[in-house]
Amino acid sequence: MQAELKMKLKLALAGRADVEMGQFQFLNLAELKARAGDSWQPLRAKIYDVSAHFIEKRLDPDDVVFRCQGGFLIIFSQLTGDSAAVRVGEILDELSAFFLGDRALNALKMVAESRTVSPEEFLDIIARAQPQDLPVPPAPGPDQAGAARDVAGWREAGPESSPAPATRRWTEPGARTPSIPWDEIVFKPCWDARRNSVTHHLCVARRIVNGWPAYGRDTFPAINSRPLNRLLDHSVAKAAQRGFQRLHAEGASCGIIIPVHYDTISSLSERMQYFAILQAVPVPIRRHFLLRIDAIPDGAPVGQMHELFRSMMPFGAQIIARLPYGVSDLRRFDGCGVGAFGTEIPYRLGEGEVATATVQAVLGLVTAAQSLKAETFLTQIENASLLGASVSAGVRLFSGDLIGPDADRPAPLRALEFNEIVHRTIPPDDEAHIVRI
Repeated sequence: MQAELKMKLKLALAGRADVEMGQFQFLNLAELKARAGDSWQPLRAKIYDVSAHFIEKRLDPDDVVFRCQGGFLIIFSQLTGDSAAVRVGEILDELSAFFLGDRALNALKMVAESRTVSPEEFLDIIARAQPQDLPVPPAPGPDQAGAARDVAGWREAGPESSPAPATRRWTEPGARTPSIPWDEIVFKPCWDARRNSVTHHLCVARRIVNGWPAYGRDTFPAINSRPLNRLLDHSVAKAAQRGFQRLHAEGASCGIIIPVHYDTISSLSERMQYFAILQAVPVPIRRHFLLRIDAIPDGAPVGQMHELFRSMMPFGAQIIARLPYGVSDLRRFDGCGVGAFGTEIPYRLGEGEVATATVQAVLGLVTAAQSLKAETFLTQIENASLLGASVSAGVRLFSGDLIGPDADRPAPLRALEFNEIVHRTIPPDDEAHIVRI
């Protein structure tokens, strides 16, 4: 960090117990760089110069802005809480409107957030963000540039000593971490009622507990570890890509649903770590991936929620919001761009005759989703009567033991008629009594 930046930072942090910061992050600079070719350097300068102009004109005299790798950091001198969030939102709206009106930059994606951190946390953030006030170094040679594009944001997935060839788009993840609590990551087939086909596979971690499978965060129910939660979501995202890559290499294809928990991506810094994994997927391939957001808090700020969903759209064909069973009030999702709403059928409701209350709950979700022009997705389907009632209600996607068993890799898209499903015999070891996906 240059001496002038150090002095600005020292003055901004002097005597403060907390720091109200704003952060702006560009999402797809690598994609724009590949499109721009030899015109990248002036285009990059324009992105940063225009952004700095819009940010600085909205700042108070004592606010401090730092240009960093991939974006900007701000220290607000007076604003706190909601007022800081409003200011960041105003800047983001102005920038987005400008870039949309510029032919060369209308594909640029960016996200922003404000939050309160300690001075120590801010120093750690700014150290990792690599503040800059000097011209960028010369671009690497063609071979280096190609390799960098291919593994950008994905270096942690493979050993540093064995980089992938420049022509390879993805790299294999490293060996399994010995301390992880799940046994494996599996793919659950998903049936599309409209197409009468298994079109997607839901990728989830699984652990066998007392002879029964547990899924996702239920693989470690007694542990409340945010780093472990993030590791779970990151591991699933990598395994999902690896599974599709193997299928694609054989000339086949299917859709993959990648779940991620809201708290893994609620802060911008953690979201960017997750996006670095998704960024590894070549843009033309992303149409095969759906992203499902799990455990969305009831009290999640609407502005944060909308911004989070919008920021994920470049990485998949559709966003799915997973909700608790029985929820049918979806008004807070209006304008989020959610393409489907999902819920899990509690195990106790999947046995025997389908209760009227269960059908009404499913129908309520379908009706609310349709009002937002969205589809519905039910998991934990084990009952043919419930499947039939849900299809009649308008549910589009289904997964569960009735649809098919877990697999260690996704299978190609295949036709599957309703009658084939309801007459399928579920083997005893294919049943699941502890399922939360």
